Amino acid sequence: MSLEQKIADFLAQADAKPAPSKLEPYADLVHSLRQRRWTYRQIASALKDQFGVGAAVSTIHNFVKVRAKRKGVPMASTPEFPIPTTVTKRPRFNLDA
Repeated sequence: MSLEQKIADFLAQADAKPAPSKLEPYADLVHSLRQRRWTYRQIASALKDQFGVGAAVSTIHNFVKVRAKRKGVPMASTPEFPIPTTVTKRPRFNLDA
């Protein structure tokens, strides 16, 4: 039995794992609602009322945050601080006194 055949047999017998998050099927919906400036509380309420999915506000926040990191999208823009080009070195002790 070849290696390819062993791999094919193993994959045929392996069970599929459930989605890592119950929010995964609603990822596009959550993303769209966040773009429309819905709060996490509003999204949690809509998921509960419309789809019967109970998720805490913090769960939805973490779900969005993790997916933003995966896509390389920053959660919020951070101000850019200027980096000094010249660094003046001061003496650590004043020995002239």
